[in-house]
Amino acid sequence: MKKIIVFIVSLLVCAPLFAQSPRGEGRRLSPEEMAERTTGWMTKELNLTLEQIAPVDSINLLYAQAQQILFQSFEGERDKIREAMTALNQEKEKALAEVLTEEQLDLYRKKASEMFNNRRQR
Repeated sequence: MKKIIVFIVSLLVCAPLFAQSPRGEGRRLSPEEMAERTTGWMTKELNLTLEQIAPVDSINLLYAQAQQILFQSFEGERDKIREAMTALNQEKEKALAEVLTEEQLDLYRKKASEMFNNRRQR
């Protein structure tokens, strides 16, 4: 009987340690992982050519690293983060405009806007 009680108590104590957070919120992605995901998404959604993939990946990595620094420097200050992210996204869009076609850039803006609106609704 003692073994059963010890087993149940250990399950109750250890179970939260193995629980997963919803939507993977427990761990932040590294800038490299973020850039890889973004480039993969852009390759699929915007039909990037082989020549566009490497420059787009470099741009995504550069801005993912900048985003990480931004979040660390303004930790907890949402208004400052929002302002800085807006400026950062505008710079990123300018850099992407040099690599993407006009149609791809328009599609990027549309899809990015949709994703932003979907996040705001959550």
